[in-house]
Amino acid sequence: MAKHKKSIRVSGLVKTARQAREKLAVGIPSAEVERFRKWIRGSVKRTEAICRDHQMRPEDLPTPSYEAYRFLKELDLDDLPHGQGPAPEATTIRISGIIALQSHINDRMANWADPQRDEPTEDHPQVQSLLEELHSHVDRIEELAHEADAPPGHLPTRSRRAYQWLKLLSDPVTLVVHLETLRALDHACQTPSFRKRAPRPIREAPVKIAFTYASYLYKAQFEDGILAVKAHEGFIGAPPDVLGALARILLSSAQDTDRDRVKAYAAGEDFVEVVTALEMTTPGVDNLTQGRCFDLEAVFDRVNRTCFDGELDRPRLLTWNARITRVKMGHYDLLRDAVMLSVTLDAPDVPDYVVDYVMYHELLHKQLGNRVVNGRHHTHTPAFREAERAFSRYGEAQAFLKKTAGAG
Repeated sequence: MAKHKKSIRVSGLVKTARQAREKLAVGIPSAEVERFRKWIRGSVKRTEAICRDHQMRPEDLPTPSYEAYRFLKELDLDDLPHGQGPAPEATTIRISGIIALQSHINDRMANWADPQRDEPTEDHPQVQSLLEELHSHVDRIEELAHEADAPPGHLPTRSRRAYQWLKLLSDPVTLVVHLETLRALDHACQTPSFRKRAPRPIREAPVKIAFTYASYLYKAQFEDGILAVKAHEGFIGAPPDVLGALARILLSSAQDTDRDRVKAYAAGEDFVEVVTALEMTTPGVDNLTQGRCFDLEAVFDRVNRTCFDGELDRPRLLTWNARITRVKMGHYDLLRDAVMLSVTLDAPDVPDYVVDYVMYHELLHKQLGNRVVNGRHHTHTPAFREAERAFSRYGEAQAFLKKTAGAG
């Protein structure tokens, strides 16, 4: 079994950050202000105490936990938004079998790791068969959710993530990239020099790889003579050096820099782009335009007027995401015509021009579309970059965002 760097989980930390954000969005009633402050301070102190007990720093926590800690730590508890009380809690719906469907699809895709098979392409009959099955499952889940009078975003976390994964892969280009990465990671795991350094029981063992949307980056378990690997969907499309580092980790033959390389990639724009795309598949995020400090409707109107002469159609969806991020601050979903901005930007210390710049960046994706080369989407083309630099405060906005990323 693969050995991992020592890591700990702070139970409930991510949930606390999410609940705090929801409370802040509607305002804290005067009678609840002091209780809210104690709750946040207590969560921060508990996290720091757990880290000290394990001789770790908060930044050594898994990324979601560290980002939740940062969000809570940086809240201005002396300047809380006032309100009458929380909005009604969303109803949780339950649909059985979604996780099993994900496992079934992964089993179907496992055969693509065979190097003797054709290269996966959008028009390959078996890729088309996979797409048909994915669409069938997604349609059925959405139908059942509609019958329960709630969107799939109200599913329990594991089921919601499995649905988001199925929905993401129902896009032909994404499915092909997924299959290509599956083949590439399997090929890396067969590298003789990697195998030679692996523990004896798994040197000759077959590897079964599954990509998934989970809270961990990777897992490897040696059981019944097979090395079963699970890797985060965020790794699809990763370059060979990252997949090579990941393969060595999974085979327990990692070099000193491998974990750092994989962790750095997971914190980078390409990985976060996939995670954001996964989150954007969930209709439950609709209509969250009003944040604590910024209203996305007003931001869009301002950017459209000053940068597009008021001629750009409003996206069908403008929303804040539910994730605290440090690298990926926005996302445009072409299929849904949706713009999502990171809630990290919805803070009093973020200048208006920074939020405007991120909105402008995403609206450029809407205006310019993308170019497809060899089955891959290319969005940041030279034409895009040239248009991006036309933003009046481009340099200042870039500097602020780089500083924010560096703070993470």
